[in-house]
Amino acid sequence: MARRSVLECLLAFCLFITGSLAELETDASSVIHLSHSLGSRALESRGQINVKSLKSGSVNIQQDSSYDWKDYKESAEANEFYRLEAQVKYNGIERTFLTSTKACLLFESQLADIVTIHVDLLGNIYGVSVATPHNQQCTGNVPEFDPTFNTTVLISYMEHGPVPDVAMFVQKVEQEKVAKERGETKDNRSFIAKYWMYIVPLVLVFMMSGASNPEQPAR
Repeated sequence: MARRSVLECLLAFCLFITGSLAELETDASSVIHLSHSLGSRALESRGQINVKSLKSGSVNIQQDSSYDWKDYKESAEANEFYRLEAQVKYNGIERTFLTSTKACLLFESQLADIVTIHVDLLGNIYGVSVATPHNQQCTGNVPEFDPTFNTTVLISYMEHGPVPDVAMFVQKVEQEKVAKERGETKDNRSFIAKYWMYIVPLVLVFMMSGASNPEQPAR
């Protein structure tokens, strides 16, 4: 009875945790202010992302580039990084996230980038990252283009990890308990698998005895 009570409490606790997580999920609107820089330059304003709903993925972005085509070209040729700072205001909390990509990748994609908003199981934003569709090695062959960002905003939701099947475990324990009480359990292991803990010490004793009493050489 004691074992069953413990197992039933464990199952109830897991169900309680799952239910609590679902109740804590929120979907408040948020604003993400974007700043960016090329190489070692100071950060400059890039715009902002307005998140209306994280659950539905409803967002809009307002932005423009503060650098011209030559700036991106020079950073690409110098193998510098493009840095993006995202200041998130969400549920009355402000957080700042830093992310980067190689300037040449952004340059050769002609400022087409992907900004991903990472959301945890509770509906909180825990990260912002930038990437480009151009993920190969830079070639340097890019025609002149209008330096205006063409940004895709994605929302990445954290997935639930594997949940232990507590009900199946409880059922298996109960079946083993009933079978043991009825004497239905059988041990089909070999002789060595059953009694290895007795055999191994005996073998070690014989080996040690042989090593301590070597045979005397014939005269």
